Order: sequence, then structure tokens, then C-alpha cells
Amino acid sequence: MKYNHTMIVFKKELKDIFRDKRTWIASVLIPVLIFPLMFFLMGLGKANLDKTMQSDIPIYIESTQENQLTEYLSRSSGLIVVDSASPYEALEKGEIKVIIQIDEDFQAKLEEEKPGGIKLIFDEISNESSMAMSVVDRAIASFGEEILKDRLEALGINPEVLQPTSVSYEAYVPEGQESKGDGVSVMLLTFLLPFLLMLYPVVGGMPAAIDLGAGEKERMSLEPLLSTGANRMSILLGKYLTILLASIIGVITSLSGILIATRFNTDMLPKGVKISPVSMLIMIGISLTMALMLSGIMLSISIFAKSSKEAGTYLSPITFLLMIPTYLTMFMDVRTIPNKLFFVPLLNAVLLMKEVLVDIINPVHIAITFSFTAVLVVLALLFTKYIFNKESAIFRS
Repeated sequence: MKYNHTMIVFKKELKDIFRDKRTWIASVLIPVLIFPLMFFLMGLGKANLDKTMQSDIPIYIESTQENQLTEYLSRSSGLIVVDSASPYEALEKGEIKVIIQIDEDFQAKLEEEKPGGIKLIFDEISNESSMAMSVVDRAIASFGEEILKDRLEALGINPEVLQPTSVSYEAYVPEGQESKGDGVSVMLLTFLLPFLLMLYPVVGGMPAAIDLGAGEKERMSLEPLLSTGANRMSILLGKYLTILLASIIGVITSLSGILIATRFNTDMLPKGVKISPVSMLIMIGISLTMALMLSGIMLSISIFAKSSKEAGTYLSPITFLLMIPTYLTMFMDVRTIPNKLFFVPLLNAVLLMKEVLVDIINPVHIAITFSFTAVLVVLALLFTKYIFNKESAIFRS
């Protein structure tokens, strides 16, 4: 293998790849734009929902007689009691968010100090109705607390007697570390970043892999390339480096898209979460090793395929395969991950990224993950070499 031949092939493939507008769109433009657009649309939906919930929520009270609850809800802030000839039809249309059915003997039971029956009816299809039901439920709970307080005071009992504890919450932060934000923010971060760092090496490198393997077959330009003075290893390495670069660009552009998106909509990602330099280096290392492995696999599959369409069919399941470990680990507790899971390929990469994102630096887990991933990289390269040296694969038609 001659490295000058490798560089000639590498430069040639780069020119061909980035001369193609489809590659620019798939590897650079879409990853940069998709997250700002997605976050913008999600922000619009959230803003509309928040605006709706901040205004008075229209409710309908179904009761045959006046009672204390009806009066309490009528003067509750954030709620407005409306009349309707067809309340259930109005609920379906979204004109009413919640229907409150109050038992006929509600007031009598209240005076007898017995629990009165209440039923909340909401539209399960409507997000606004579901959220409004929670607001109404809290209002009824406040009414219950007020009645309870009045009864205790009537008996000469201090209501605080029924509150033996006062609970406060504080997250434990180890000495020398900073808070990672609330639990929901941490869970979102430890799911989103590993998901992207696993997926985007494929998204960025797949168009290049299809073009440099199956695409060359369709254009009938692979045979002339093989007949040049460059040996097969030089040609293979040049193509491999091109796909690897496209994979890395895919990761960089997707993360850049997220950074741009957070500038436009700061509410869509966790606040106050900081990633240490060591954690960032480990995640970059994992993403790079994943790109090294996946670039070889994608190239070998593309070389084996008869056409670009067939290569796309073979390569598409890889994205779903990489999504499995990210979803499997979504609700895992990073403090109690057993060592044996780090011996599972792909799963160990996601788990290690989840750990380092919360500053858990476990040398054993790091060593196991990088060792196994390095073995997979070598196996992927050997498999790619094997496929590229097979005449039946190259000239498969």
C-alpha cells in the first residue's frame, strides 16, 4: 500500500462527494437546520399551549342544586364557569375543557361531614382538556382543605396538628462538583446527546458510503479505478477516509444545529447543565470510534450492493439498530449500572456516555468500552478489506 496513492484517491473522492449537492444537503445542511426548525416548531406549540392554560379555563358544572363547591369554583382564579345547552358537544369541540358532575346529595353530605361525590369528565384526546382537568382537580383539593380547616377550627383543633412534618428537598452534590440541574433535565440530556452521537455518524456517512461503493458500480467508474497503478488497499483506504470524514462532519453539524437551536429557544434544553472537559473528551472519543467502525461497515455493505437503491435498503436498518441501546438505557439509573453491561457492544458506548455526562468517571468502564469498541473497529476494517478483495462482491450484478 502506497500512502501517496491513498491520498490521491482520498482527494479524488472528496471532490466527487462534495461536488454532489445531495451530499451537502444530507451531511451538512439538513443536520444544521433540522434542530433549529424542530425546536422552533416545538416552541410554537408549547407557547400556544401555555397561552391557553394561562387564560381562564372554561368549565361546566352539572348540579341540580347550589352547593359550596359550586360557589368556590365560581370565584376560583383561573377558572370560569360557563352555561351550555349541550355541554358534552361543547367539550368535544373544545369550547369547554372539563365537565364537573356533582352528586345531588353533595351539600347534604357535606353538612353531615360525609364525603360528597364528584366526577370530572374531560376529553382524553385533547391535551388542553387533560391539563385543565389537573387544574380543576387541584382547585377541588384546595376546597377540601378549606372545609377540613373549618371543621377542625369548629372543634377547637389547630389545623397544624394534622401536619406533623415539613418536608424540604435538596439534591446531593458531591464535593468539588456542580449541580447537574433537575432530574428531568439530566434524564433529557443523558438521552439526547448519546442518541445523537450514536446516530449521526451514520446519517453523515451514509450518502458518501452509498456513492463511493454502489454508486461507483452504477456509474461504471470502479473498474477503471481498479485498473490504475494504485493497489486495492490504497483505493479502499482512500474511500474509507472519505466516508469517515463525512461521518465526522455529520456529527459536528448536528451538534452545531443543537447549539443554534438553543439560542433561539432556551426552554427546550436543560438549563444550568455543564459538561466537564474530561467528559467531553471521552464522548468525542466514543463518537470517533463509532464513526471508525460504522464507516467500514457502511462501505463494505455499499460495495456488496448491486445498486444505490439496494445499498440504501441494506444500510437503513443500521439507524434503527443504533437507536435500540439509547432507548433501552433511557430510564437506567447511572449510579447502579452493572459492570457486565459494558461487555455488550453498542450498549456500552451509550452507557459510558450517560455516565460521563453526570461526571461519573469509572476507569474500568472506560477501559472495557474502548477495548471492545477498538476490537469492533478492527473487525469492521478486516471485513471491509475482505469484501473489497472479493471479485464476486465488486463485480456483483
